[in-house]
Amino acid sequence: MLGVEEFRTGYFCGPLYQDPEREFYKILGSKPIFTFGGIGKALLNPLKLRRELKEMGERQKAKNVEGNMQGDGLTKGGILVISPQDEILHTFYEEPGNGVPKEEAAKIIAAVRSIRK
Repeated sequence: MLGVEEFRTGYFCGPLYQDPEREFYKILGSKPIFTFGGIGKALLNPLKLRRELKEMGERQKAKNVEGNMQGDGLTKGGILVISPQDEILHTFYEEPGNGVPKEEAAKIIAAVRSIRK
């Protein structure tokens, strides 16, 4: 398992902050990854679920992303771009296993660049 410093240098280019009160999850809605509808779809088509999980694992492996079974893991996350004045400039809500779409990545990059100016 990666330590905090190894994680920071391996995946991020700046400081890594912890959120023990889970305030960011509250801002993002604290939505569960699994819903009754999603579980129902998985039960109706287990082969599709297996294929999607396999594809997700292959994408993580290709990007050299290591996972672990620590933490919550059942709550959707996302990306918040917050200015130094505590203004939320951009919000992206996670769709687990799908990554960040290119159009959304461009918006996130633009929001970060607006802070750097």
